[in-house]
Amino acid sequence: MGQPIEELDRVTVGDVTIFTLDRNLASMGTYSFDEAPFEPGSDDFTAILATRIFESDSAINRVYIAANAVQVTRRRGWDESSRSTVGLAISNLFRFYG
Repeated sequence: MGQPIEELDRVTVGDVTIFTLDRNLASMGTYSFDEAPFEPGSDDFTAILATRIFESDSAINRVYIAANAVQVTRRRGWDESSRSTVGLAISNLFRFYG
C-alpha cells in the first residue's frame, strides 16, 4: 500500500548525492540530520526517511531534506550500488507492504 516516490534526477558531486523527487517531503521547511534521529514520530516523515537512509549504509554521515530534494553525504564517496541503495530507501518511504 502506498505509492513509491519517483526519482526525477540524481546528481553526485564528490561525497554528496542530491536526489530530486516527484513530490515535496518537507513543505517549506528544511531538515538536517547528522545521525539517525532517536525514535522519530510515526508522522515525522523527514525523520523516518533520514533514519532509513542512515540504516541503509553505514558510510552515510549527513542527510539534508528540503522540499523535493534529498541531499546525502557519504564518507568514501559513492558508487552505483550505494546510490541505488539510498534511492530505494527514498522510493519506499510511503510503501507499507507489497
